[in-house]
Amino acid sequence: MSTRHHTVLIDGHVHIYPNFDMNLAIKAGLKNFASLQRRCRLENIQKVWLLTERSDCCYFEDLVNLQLDGVYFEKTSEKEVVTVNDSATKATQLFLFSGRQIISTENLEICALASTYRADDKTLSAADLVTAVNDAGGLAAVNWAPGKWFGERGNVVQALFEQFSPQHLFISDTTMRPTFWRTPKIMQAAKEAGFRVISGSDPLPFRGEEKMIAKYAGLVPGQLDAQTPASSLKSLLRSTPEIKVCGRRSGAFAFARRQTKIMLDKKR
Repeated sequence: MSTRHHTVLIDGHVHIYPNFDMNLAIKAGLKNFASLQRRCRLENIQKVWLLTERSDCCYFEDLVNLQLDGVYFEKTSEKEVVTVNDSATKATQLFLFSGRQIISTENLEICALASTYRADDKTLSAADLVTAVNDAGGLAAVNWAPGKWFGERGNVVQALFEQFSPQHLFISDTTMRPTFWRTPKIMQAAKEAGFRVISGSDPLPFRGEEKMIAKYAGLVPGQLDAQTPASSLKSLLRSTPEIKVCGRRSGAFAFARRQTKIMLDKKR
């Protein structure tokens, strides 16, 4: 994969949790993006995190008040975006977009990307959430998660792809779909119908998981307008025929370790 043109490199599923070290998160994220840039042989890139904060987390609004090593946050003209800038050079290192991961009444995860839209978990159906996110000007994505695209919930996901167009619904695919797990049939059929997949790291709420940020990402040709980064990103994502993948999902061992932590945490 090689391009001499401008490219936007996007981690499309980023969580920030109370136990995360934000200095480490920023440093690891930028380091992982640099690794992806080399691996995918990219030249001129802009780096993006799309937050998918849970209902019990609300860190985007407080980012501009953080004091970190070597970088500072700055508001943009659009409420959905802050930039992470180098303290010495003032150059923008990263565009960080607000967003939510909301649980539908069917227990599916609907992401409100590049959006300040909020809704309580399990109060709206998946279809109603997709509609609400779009009406609020955001990008709606249905997230793949282990066990949630089968049976009755699988039928709900299939119905979403029948009800909405690729302009109004994306697919969120993350490191939590391990490398040994083939592309689900519903996802493959949706891709063939024109629905685009946004790849993301999906760090878990455990100390050290911030190192996962930007290990799995998507890339699109083009360039963000520094004055209107949210508008330009949404336009790029809606107009590109495919969001290419850069990076790697969790392997069998990493997936087992991370999934075990989830199960033990639920028991506690």
